[in-house]
Amino acid sequence: MGRKKADEAATAQRERDEWQLGIDWARWLIAGNRPQALTMYGLVLEPGEVAYINTPAHYARLYGGSGRYTHNSGLFIGKPGLVLGMMAANAAVNASRKAAARRDMQLMWRDLQEVPTVATNYRLLCHLPTRGWLSFYYSAVQEFYPDPANWMVTFAFQNAEPLRLSGLATPTLSVLTSWCVLGNDRWQGEPGIAPLIGPATEPQLRPDVVQGEITSGEPRRLGNLEP
Repeated sequence: MGRKKADEAATAQRERDEWQLGIDWARWLIAGNRPQALTMYGLVLEPGEVAYINTPAHYARLYGGSGRYTHNSGLFIGKPGLVLGMMAANAAVNASRKAAARRDMQLMWRDLQEVPTVATNYRLLCHLPTRGWLSFYYSAVQEFYPDPANWMVTFAFQNAEPLRLSGLATPTLSVLTSWCVLGNDRWQGEPGIAPLIGPATEPQLRPDVVQGEITSGEPRRLGNLEP
Protein backbone atom coordinates (compact mmCIF):
# COMPACT_ATOMS: atom_id res chain seq x y z
CA MET A 1 0.00 0.00 0.00
CA GLY A 2 1.39 3.40 -0.99
CA ARG A 3 1.89 6.23 1.47
CA LYS A 4 -1.08 8.18 0.09
CA LYS A 5 -3.45 5.23 0.36
CA ALA A 6 -2.16 4.42 3.84
CA ASP A 7 -2.84 8.01 4.94
CA GLU A 8 -6.32 7.91 3.43
CA ALA A 9 -7.08 4.63 5.19
CA ALA A 10 -5.83 6.03 8.51
CA THR A 11 -7.97 9.16 8.10
CA ALA A 12 -11.05 7.09 7.25
CA GLN A 13 -10.49 4.90 10.31
CA ARG A 14 -10.05 7.96 12.53
CA GLU A 15 -13.32 9.39 11.22
CA ARG A 16 -15.12 6.11 11.94
CA ASP A 17 -13.68 6.06 15.45
CA GLU A 18 -14.71 9.66 16.11
CA TRP A 19 -18.21 9.04 14.75
CA GLN A 20 -18.59 6.01 17.02
CA LEU A 21 -17.33 8.09 19.92
CA GLY A 22 -20.15 10.60 19.34
CA ILE A 23 -22.65 7.72 19.34
CA ASP A 24 -21.17 6.41 22.59
CA TRP A 25 -21.55 9.83 24.22
CA ALA A 26 -25.14 10.09 22.99
CA ARG A 27 -25.95 6.62 24.34
CA TRP A 28 -24.37 7.45 27.69
CA LEU A 29 -26.27 10.73 28.11
CA ILE A 30 -29.57 9.24 26.92
CA ALA A 31 -29.22 6.71 29.74
CA GLY A 32 -29.26 9.61 32.21
CA ASN A 33 -25.56 9.59 32.99
CA ARG A 34 -23.23 12.56 33.24
CA PRO A 35 -19.63 12.75 31.97
CA GLN A 36 -16.96 12.77 34.61
CA ALA A 37 -15.19 16.09 35.02
CA LEU A 38 -11.71 16.44 33.59
CA THR A 39 -8.93 17.66 35.83
CA MET A 40 -7.73 20.99 34.45
CA TYR A 41 -4.45 22.70 35.32
CA GLY A 42 -3.67 26.33 34.56
CA LEU A 43 -7.14 27.21 33.27
CA VAL A 44 -9.21 28.55 36.19
CA LEU A 45 -12.89 27.66 35.96
CA GLU A 46 -15.82 29.36 37.67
CA PRO A 47 -17.35 28.04 40.91
CA GLY A 48 -19.48 25.03 40.06
CA GLU A 49 -18.00 24.76 36.56
CA VAL A 50 -16.55 21.46 35.37
CA ALA A 51 -14.72 20.62 32.14
CA TYR A 52 -15.92 17.69 30.05
CA ILE A 53 -13.89 17.88 26.82
CA ASN A 54 -10.42 19.15 26.01
CA THR A 55 -9.58 18.87 22.31
CA PRO A 56 -8.20 20.73 19.29
CA ALA A 57 -10.88 22.16 16.99
CA HIS A 58 -10.94 24.30 13.85
CA TYR A 59 -12.18 27.74 14.86
CA ALA A 60 -13.89 30.36 12.66
CA ARG A 61 -16.00 33.51 13.21
CA LEU A 62 -18.57 35.04 10.86
CA TYR A 63 -18.28 38.81 10.35
CA GLY A 64 -17.68 41.48 7.75
CA GLY A 65 -14.65 43.74 7.44
CA SER A 66 -14.59 47.49 8.04
CA GLY A 67 -14.65 48.37 4.33
CA ARG A 68 -12.00 51.06 4.88
CA TYR A 69 -9.41 51.81 2.26
CA THR A 70 -6.89 54.55 1.49
CA HIS A 71 -7.92 56.92 -1.31
CA ASN A 72 -4.95 58.44 -3.06
CA SER A 73 -5.75 61.92 -4.41
CA GLY A 74 -2.34 62.48 -6.00
CA LEU A 75 -0.66 65.62 -7.29
CA PHE A 76 0.64 65.23 -10.83
CA ILE A 77 3.00 67.68 -12.54
CA GLY A 78 4.45 67.29 -16.01
CA LYS A 79 3.47 67.11 -19.62
CA PRO A 80 -0.29 66.77 -20.31
CA GLY A 81 0.03 63.27 -21.76
CA LEU A 82 2.08 62.06 -18.80
CA VAL A 83 -0.26 63.70 -16.29
CA LEU A 84 -3.32 62.12 -17.90
CA GLY A 85 -1.62 58.73 -17.82
CA MET A 86 -0.75 59.07 -14.13
CA MET A 87 -4.26 60.25 -13.31
CA ALA A 88 -5.74 57.23 -15.10
CA ALA A 89 -3.39 54.85 -13.28
CA ASN A 90 -4.23 56.49 -9.93
CA ALA A 91 -7.96 56.21 -10.63
CA ALA A 92 -7.53 52.52 -11.44
CA VAL A 93 -5.67 51.95 -8.16
CA ASN A 94 -8.40 53.75 -6.18
CA ALA A 95 -11.12 51.76 -7.96
CA SER A 96 -9.33 48.51 -7.16
CA ARG A 97 -8.97 49.47 -3.49
CA LYS A 98 -12.64 50.44 -3.31
CA ALA A 99 -13.73 47.14 -4.86
CA ALA A 100 -11.51 45.20 -2.44
CA ALA A 101 -12.99 47.16 0.48
CA ARG A 102 -16.51 46.30 -0.67
CA ARG A 103 -15.59 42.62 -0.85
CA ASP A 104 -14.08 42.87 2.60
CA MET A 105 -17.39 44.16 4.00
CA GLN A 106 -19.17 40.94 3.04
CA LEU A 107 -19.98 38.45 5.75
CA MET A 108 -17.60 35.52 5.61
CA TRP A 109 -15.94 33.03 7.90
CA ARG A 110 -12.70 34.55 9.16
CA ASP A 111 -9.91 33.90 11.66
CA LEU A 112 -9.67 30.26 10.53
CA GLN A 113 -7.24 28.34 12.71
CA GLU A 114 -6.95 25.22 14.85
CA VAL A 115 -7.11 26.07 18.54
CA PRO A 116 -7.27 24.27 21.89
CA THR A 117 -10.94 23.99 22.85
CA VAL A 118 -12.49 23.16 26.21
CA ALA A 119 -16.18 22.38 26.69
CA THR A 120 -17.56 22.76 30.21
CA ASN A 121 -21.05 22.61 31.68
CA TYR A 122 -21.26 26.44 31.33
CA ARG A 123 -19.41 27.40 28.14
CA LEU A 124 -16.97 26.71 25.37
CA LEU A 125 -13.45 28.10 25.70
CA CYS A 126 -11.15 28.58 22.71
CA HIS A 127 -7.54 29.65 23.05
CA LEU A 128 -6.36 32.03 20.32
CA PRO A 129 -2.62 32.72 20.12
CA THR A 130 -3.16 36.50 19.94
CA ARG A 131 -6.10 36.84 22.34
CA GLY A 132 -5.82 34.06 24.88
CA TRP A 133 -8.91 32.20 26.12
CA LEU A 134 -12.26 33.35 24.71
CA SER A 135 -15.49 32.26 26.41
CA PHE A 136 -18.75 31.40 24.64
CA TYR A 137 -21.49 30.84 27.22
CA TYR A 138 -24.34 28.46 26.45
CA SER A 139 -26.74 30.91 28.14
CA ALA A 140 -25.94 33.49 25.40
CA VAL A 141 -26.63 31.12 22.49
CA GLN A 142 -29.56 32.27 20.31
CA GLU A 143 -29.09 29.88 17.40
CA PHE A 144 -27.55 26.43 17.44
CA TYR A 145 -26.76 24.26 14.41
CA PRO A 146 -24.93 21.02 15.14
CA ASP A 147 -23.98 19.30 11.90
CA PRO A 148 -21.77 16.32 12.72
CA ALA A 149 -22.56 14.77 9.33
CA ASN A 150 -20.43 17.59 7.85
CA TRP A 151 -18.04 17.71 10.79
CA MET A 152 -19.07 21.13 12.11
CA VAL A 153 -21.23 22.86 14.71
CA THR A 154 -22.27 26.53 14.59
CA PHE A 155 -23.41 28.89 17.35
CA ALA A 156 -24.96 32.35 17.09
CA PHE A 157 -24.94 34.61 20.15
CA GLN A 158 -26.78 37.62 21.53
CA ASN A 159 -23.83 40.02 21.41
CA ALA A 160 -21.00 38.29 19.55
CA GLU A 161 -20.13 37.07 16.08
CA PRO A 162 -21.23 33.51 15.24
CA LEU A 163 -18.77 30.77 16.07
CA ARG A 164 -18.12 27.65 14.00
CA LEU A 165 -16.13 24.70 15.28
CA SER A 166 -15.19 21.88 12.97
CA GLY A 167 -12.96 18.85 12.85
CA LEU A 168 -12.88 15.26 14.01
CA ALA A 169 -14.15 16.05 17.53
CA THR A 170 -17.41 17.44 16.12
CA PRO A 171 -19.63 14.39 16.77
CA THR A 172 -18.77 14.44 20.46
CA LEU A 173 -18.93 18.25 20.69
CA SER A 174 -22.31 18.23 18.91
CA VAL A 175 -23.79 15.76 21.38
CA LEU A 176 -22.36 17.45 24.46
CA THR A 177 -23.28 20.99 23.46
CA SER A 178 -26.79 19.86 22.49
CA TRP A 179 -27.15 18.46 25.99
CA CYS A 180 -25.76 21.66 27.56
CA VAL A 181 -27.50 24.24 25.33
CA LEU A 182 -30.94 22.66 24.97
CA GLY A 183 -31.23 20.93 28.32
CA ASN A 184 -31.93 17.36 29.31
CA ASP A 185 -35.57 17.48 28.19
CA ARG A 186 -34.98 18.73 24.63
CA TRP A 187 -31.51 17.82 23.42
CA GLN A 188 -32.44 14.42 21.98
CA GLY A 189 -34.91 16.08 19.60
CA GLU A 190 -32.27 18.27 17.94
CA PRO A 191 -32.43 17.24 14.25
CA GLY A 192 -28.76 17.97 13.61
CA ILE A 193 -27.63 15.11 15.84
CA ALA A 194 -30.28 12.64 14.63
CA PRO A 195 -27.60 10.62 12.74
CA LEU A 196 -25.95 10.00 16.14
CA ILE A 197 -29.11 9.61 18.22
CA GLY A 198 -30.50 6.90 15.92
CA PRO A 199 -27.61 4.45 16.36
CA ALA A 200 -27.36 5.38 20.04
CA THR A 201 -30.93 4.22 20.70
CA GLU A 202 -30.60 0.95 18.80
CA PRO A 203 -30.07 -2.25 20.79
CA GLN A 204 -26.40 -3.00 21.23
CA LEU A 205 -24.98 -6.19 19.84
CA ARG A 206 -22.90 -6.61 22.97
CA PRO A 207 -24.21 -6.02 26.49
CA ASP A 208 -21.15 -4.18 27.74
CA VAL A 209 -21.32 -0.43 28.27
CA VAL A 210 -18.61 2.00 27.25
CA GLN A 211 -16.39 2.30 30.27
CA GLY A 212 -13.43 4.28 31.41
CA GLU A 213 -11.78 7.16 29.67
CA ILE A 214 -13.12 7.97 26.23
CA THR A 215 -10.25 8.74 23.92
CA SER A 216 -9.58 8.56 20.22
CA GLY A 217 -5.85 8.20 19.94
CA GLU A 218 -3.21 10.22 21.71
CA PRO A 219 -2.75 12.98 22.58
CA ARG A 220 -6.36 14.15 22.35
CA ARG A 221 -8.37 13.43 25.49
CA LEU A 222 -12.16 13.55 25.41
CA GLY A 223 -13.00 12.83 28.99
CA ASN A 224 -14.83 10.07 30.83
CA LEU A 225 -18.31 8.72 30.44
CA GLU A 226 -18.54 7.38 33.94
CA PRO A 227 -16.98 8.03 37.35
